This record gives sequence, C-alpha cells and structure tokens, in this order.
Amino acid sequence: MTPVNPLSSHRRNKLALAACAAVALYASAAWPQAQNDAAHYPSRPIRLVVPFAAGGGTDVLARLMAKPMGEKLGQPVVVENVTGAGGTIGAVQVARAAGDGYTLIIGTPGSIQVNPAMQPDLRYNPQKDFIPISRFSDSPVVLVVNKDTPYHSVQDLIDDARKRPGAINVGSAGVGSMAHFSAEMFQYLAKVKFTHIPYRGTSQALTDLRSGALQVEFENLPAVLGLVKEGQLRALAMGSASHSSFLPDLPTLAEKGLPEYESTSWTGLFAPASTPPAIVARLEQAAIAAARDPATLAALKELGAEPVGSTSAEFRTFLERRQPLVEAIVKASNMTTK
Repeated sequence: MTPVNPLSSHRRNKLALAACAAVALYASAAWPQAQNDAAHYPSRPIRLVVPFAAGGGTDVLARLMAKPMGEKLGQPVVVENVTGAGGTIGAVQVARAAGDGYTLIIGTPGSIQVNPAMQPDLRYNPQKDFIPISRFSDSPVVLVVNKDTPYHSVQDLIDDARKRPGAINVGSAGVGSMAHFSAEMFQYLAKVKFTHIPYRGTSQALTDLRSGALQVEFENLPAVLGLVKEGQLRALAMGSASHSSFLPDLPTLAEKGLPEYESTSWTGLFAPASTPPAIVARLEQAAIAAARDPATLAALKELGAEPVGSTSAEFRTFLERRQPLVEAIVKASNMTTK
C-alpha cells in the first residue's frame, strides 16, 4: 500500500480553502456591482416587446405607455413587435431574457392567463417566468344582444337560456379569444348553455349579431361602444368589477346575480422573473406615472379604455385572485386552440 503523504493532504486543504475564499470574494464583489447597476438604471434604451402585430390594440396601448415611461426613466422605451404563435414567441423571448430591466413585455389576459391554461405545454409559465410590474389599462367586456331580441336584462337572458339550452347563438372572434372566454365564463357562472359560433374576427361576428344570426356577444367595449350609443345593439351589463365611465348607467354582471364575474381586456407590464427589486420599483414608478400622464389619459379615453396604473403588489394580487377561476372555466368548457 502506498503511504499517505501528509504534505500533499495539507496542500489539498490549502487549495480548497483558497477556492472557497475566491468564491466568497467574487460573491461579495458581485453584490455591490448588482446594487450599483440598479442604482444607475437605466443607462441605455429599454426594449418593450409587444407579442402581436403593429397597429393592433395591444400595440397602440404599448406605445401610449412607452413614451411617458421613457420620459420618466430618462431613457427611451423602444417598442418591438415580436409576432407569432398567438403571442408565444415574444413571451418566450422575454421569459428567457436577462433580468436587468432592459427587456420587458406588454401582457394581456390571453397571453398571461387564458392561453397558458388552455395550453399547458407552452414554453413559458407566466407565474414563474415573469414579475408583474403594473397594470396599465383596462377595457371592460360588455354583454350585448341583438336589438330585436326579447332580452332587456341579464335575468331575461339567463331565464331563456335555461329554458332552451343551446338555442341561443353567441359569437366571438375565434376559439380562445377574449370574447369566447368571456362567454364561457358567463355560461359557467350562470349555469346555462349557448351555442358558440367562432369567426375569424370581431367585425364579422358583430355583423351577424346586428343581422340576427347571432343573439348574444361578449365584446370589448371599444368595439361596441358606438353601436350601443347608436341603438344598433342593446347592452345589458358590463363585465368589469365596477361601472365604466363610458356607460356609467350600465350595471355590472356582478350586480346582476353573478358576483364572481369579472372579464376585462387589460394590459400590463411584465419583466423577467430574475429582475432585481430595485429595478422593479423604478419600472413600477415609471409605469404608474405613464398611466396618469394627461396626454395618455386623453388618448385612452379616445380608445374607450380606462387607465389603471397599479402597483406591482396590486397587479400580482389581481392575477392570483383571477387564476383559479380562469383555470376552472377552461377545464369545464374544454376550451382548446387545437
């Protein structure tokens, strides 16, 4: 047997101690550097990913937020449209980006809550991969019906749907759209059954709603506000938790017997999950300021959207409160994009 060399063992121990000391030294040096980076943030332009096409509703709202945010931060917030796979490609890019505050994403109910519940095999998990920064805007869903239907209240609709399951046609811009999900939420909570007619877009569905081929639709407020005011459609209730300034006399579905109903087309700012708290706080302040900017408020009013400007904690609570119901509705209705 070869004898143990005490000197070699001693040297190994010294090397091990030296390695540990080096790691500790690096960690102690890295922490102040991270703090320093956060203190000087931002020092270059910030990229805001919109996972949908330019010119769409989400893109318009993102650009409204980006300009005043950049002014508040002292660096431009540059909007970049990364389209494909229903918003998935852009979301994956941001989920995998460095958490340094220089790559952000504008999220919507579909990309953050509905699609992940419908497609559990998505390459990103919003609850694990993103930090909610601030909810920027809100646009309530409105329950509208053809003006010639006998429905003058939410209860009228529920009563008829219970008497004639599947006899009432509800339209949407397609399977998995906000209108589709909102209709499924109503059916789930009211315990009724409609026949869902999916279209390739909102305008086609609204055309058939006005003609009488459809009787009901749950649609984003800006798309139907003019039609309601002109008397071409009858609005029965709002899907938001509170009354809208655009139709202040219209009750909410929660007030009309569905206390859990809340469906709005919100937009919000998210960052990669590894983003430091100090940077999150800077972004939160800038996003809140953007939502309160006078020019932004005027533009949102023109679009039929309400400003929100929530804190990060408020936004997280909002998402966590909604998630169980979203998942229950998707499961009960067997919603799928396939």
